[in-house]
Amino acid sequence: MLSEEQAKQVKEQLIQQIKQTFPPEKQAESISRMEAMNPEQFEEFLIQNKLIQPEGGAPTNPEQQAPTAPQKCIFCSIIDGEIPTNKFDETKIAIATLEINPVSKGHSLIIPKKHLEHSDKLPSQVFTLAKKIAKKIKTKLKPKDVTIVSANVFGHSILNVFPVYENENLGSPRQQTKPEELEKLKNLLETKPKPKRVKKAKTKKIENKKIWLPKRFP
Repeated sequence: MLSEEQAKQVKEQLIQQIKQTFPPEKQAESISRMEAMNPEQFEEFLIQNKLIQPEGGAPTNPEQQAPTAPQKCIFCSIIDGEIPTNKFDETKIAIATLEINPVSKGHSLIIPKKHLEHSDKLPSQVFTLAKKIAKKIKTKLKPKDVTIVSANVFGHSILNVFPVYENENLGSPRQQTKPEELEKLKNLLETKPKPKRVKKAKTKKIENKKIWLPKRFP
């Protein structure tokens, strides 16, 4: 069974995830329900939602079930390709992907490939990618501004790239975006590899040389 300290730590992680992904009108209710659970109720909630799994498989006797530590965070799963995403750019250090519940059109996440808890530990290349994406969004989508904001979800530091349009701000409600709209945005922002230039084979020029032949004798 989860201890009170373990339950507290996992709740804090899930609350961060709720704040990042849930619509604002549903956040307060979801957080309130979670905070009201005692460790036993919370453990059952985690098992039902497959956020933890019993040790040694799934014992037939529920009383013998002992949950393991929570599985790796959602962003590590995205990096490992276990969760589908709308990735449109990538470096050796991080990926850029579209947020599925964006604050605004083109809202993107810069996810470092290494699980780092503190934003001050992020490599400079992560911020370089964020600035590149911000510039691309401004060029392609024409927002009035683009803001880069760091966040920590499940102990994984990420960067949010927020386009800000007229009559919008960072506190605007999140939007439900259709998969086809995300795919269209992905294609618009995607960094496509440059085609390789094929070198033309050099042709050797044959000069017209006069060939000397001996004169014939009659």
